[in-house]
This record gives sequence, structure tokens and C-alpha cells, in this order.
Amino acid sequence: MNVIGIGTEIIECVRIAKMIERHGELFLERVYRPEEVNYCMERSSATQHFAARWAAKEAVMKAIAGRQRGIRWNEIAIAVDAQTIPSIRLYGRAAQWSASRDVEGFQLSLGRCRTHATAFVIAFKN
Repeated sequence: MNVIGIGTEIIECVRIAKMIERHGELFLERVYRPEEVNYCMERSSATQHFAARWAAKEAVMKAIAGRQRGIRWNEIAIAVDAQTIPSIRLYGRAAQWSASRDVEGFQLSLGRCRTHATAFVIAFKN
């Protein structure tokens, strides 16, 4: 496995809660994909789940230098399979750039508690 980039992020859950409270649907649509909003809203600790996804998106942005490439937050999605294993899905410019750089996948680790959420991402190709 050849590492293309790594990224990590930590965020206070209250910061995401305030953004949702202050900007509502506008914030949610700008940052999250509909399936992510649905997933988080179904959880009793929705704020922590939103914060973990925000941290993961930021970690992906760092791993692929997304800001320099004009990648938008909602072009990165954090999905969870039946075993609750998180994975990264890319859309739009994020998917195009990754394909052009032969990114074959990502390793993602998420952590969250009442006050903070964290993520670590490795972008790789074989």
C-alpha cells in the first residue's frame, strides 16, 4: 500500500451543535449528504455523530489537499455498513481528483464522546 496522504481532526461537539442551531438546514445541506443527515438524526446522540462526520470530512480534506482543489464538504460522505464500520464515499470533484491520482481507498478511524469527536484518515493506492 502506498500512502498518498494522511489527515486528522478533532472538533468540539458543541461547536457543531451551535452551527446547526444557528444555520439549520443551510449548514446541514452545505456540509452533509442527505443520507448522513438521516443517519445522524436517527441517533440519540445526533450532535456527536454530526461532529464525528465533520471531523472525518476535514481529515479527508487534509489527506487529499481538498481545499486547494475546490472540493466541497458534501462531496465527501461518511457511510456506515451493517457492522457499523465507517467508510468514505466521494462525489463530484473529490471523486474526480481521487480517480486521477489513482486513490484506491481510505482507512478511517472515528472517535467520539460527549464533548469531542476525532477522525484519522489515510488515503492510499496499491
